[in-house]
Amino acid sequence: MKKITILFIFLSSFLLSQSKVDTLDLSEYPVRFSLSQQINETSGVEYFNQHLYTFNDSGGKPEIYKLNPENGEILQTIWVNGAKNKDWEEIARKGDTLFIGDFGNNLGIRKDLTIYSIRLPEKDTIKKTETPILNTLHFTFEDQTDFTNQGYTKTNFDCEAFVYYQGKLHLFSKRWGDNQTTHYELDLYSSDTMQTAKKIETFNTECVITGADIYENELYLIGYSNYNQGGLAYVWKFTDFSEGKFFNGKSKKTLLGFTAAISQTEAIAVTENKIYITGEEMKYSLFYAPPSLYILDKSEL
Repeated sequence: MKKITILFIFLSSFLLSQSKVDTLDLSEYPVRFSLSQQINETSGVEYFNQHLYTFNDSGGKPEIYKLNPENGEILQTIWVNGAKNKDWEEIARKGDTLFIGDFGNNLGIRKDLTIYSIRLPEKDTIKKTETPILNTLHFTFEDQTDFTNQGYTKTNFDCEAFVYYQGKLHLFSKRWGDNQTTHYELDLYSSDTMQTAKKIETFNTECVITGADIYENELYLIGYSNYNQGGLAYVWKFTDFSEGKFFNGKSKKTLLGFTAAISQTEAIAVTENKIYITGEEMKYSLFYAPPSLYILDKSEL
């Protein structure tokens, strides 16, 4: 155990010293809050109407948690009637409609990838409430033909990130095999309840992507490198894109620190002036980081 920890520290320090990207070390960031253990596996986050919304991934309850954006306190629990949480990984939003991505796929074997849509309840003062599913969309990836188990964290068809933009849902894969991400599109207004996600483009993020958000014409992707590559967390910012392709414009990469110190960065929400990052509880060797909420000034990224 001790040798593994020392090796991890050495490798991470080496990678950090070699990095030429911008750096914002969240381990020293002043605006950090520990989240409730009730959401220790926070996986997606969205901002709407002066509140944050998140949930737990992989086998958690089919619940959305409404948070105080100033400190991460749980204000309301929203039960999603009729939904199952096989592996919820991300939230996207259009107005007061939330899209819940049940498409975690670490083994690359799922043929039941699902997106639920719900409308957020209007009553803000009720501690526990519920909401029905508005629509259920099932999909597969256009370029996946092999669904055999390749082993844990080997597949290029895992997914933990998507956004709503210009009438479509845009998914960004978590490619364990090569640390890239592929951008896929789904037609939100199609009458088909089973769709094929269309492959649009691929970008070398040099890490696995775990969350996404878009504000006006700025796309943000968050993720981290595998632990044998240092366990480093990153944010990518894409601007000046066109023709439905996010990766044909400008890109900027920012290093956020070691996941062992800042938590496993899973989600990002962007507003006009703020960026909210949530990370799930992190336990690695002798390291521990609680489930966390970071509140950044947007100018810092």
